[in-house]
Amino acid sequence: MRRRAGFLFIFGAMAPLVVLVSSAWACGVLATLKVAPSSAAPGQTVQVTGVNYGQAVPVPPATTPTFTPVSIRLDSRTGPELKRVTPTPTGRIDDTFQVPAGTAGGDHVVLATQNRISDGTPKAGTPGRTLMRVQGAAARSSAPGAAPWSNSKPGAPSASVAPVDSGSDSSLLAIILSGAMLSIGLALVGRDRATRGARRPLLGS
Repeated sequence: MRRRAGFLFIFGAMAPLVVLVSSAWACGVLATLKVAPSSAAPGQTVQVTGVNYGQAVPVPPATTPTFTPVSIRLDSRTGPELKRVTPTPTGRIDDTFQVPAGTAGGDHVVLATQNRISDGTPKAGTPGRTLMRVQGAAARSSAPGAAPWSNSKPGAPSASVAPVDSGSDSSLLAIILSGAMLSIGLALVGRDRATRGARRPLLGS
């Protein structure tokens, strides 16, 4: 009984650890994006940096790159391309772009998109996203439209499209696995208690 109780204790203690490790790994593969300054005027030069992008140059023995260069876009995956950046071998981007003239004042989303050359699908963990405030007297319209990260045009009756992320899938799998482990552990504990109760001699027998 003590051996089984010890096994159940270790079993339960490992479940939260699996979730934490998987979540940390999932965060590590997401593409990141930062702009500096975070508030700029139309025509101003802004620095953009990020990590966890794919190599866009051939890596021997391959003769073609695996991923396209990173496209810095405004407000959506198909929005105006502000700059095209080739990541370093470690997956880092570091470049500048100019805020387009005539950009409405207010908050905008800057996205860094990257696709696989083989089939055109987005690289897992992309796009990287960040907010940028554009200075100007004209505030952005509050009329309903597509979310900044969707592929839809304003007014189109479609839902937002979330990026595919293999790290998030792994984290979800770890949570499901941990829940299953906890359920099995509780079932074993309940069965042990029932067994001990059945074997316990009745009072006065």
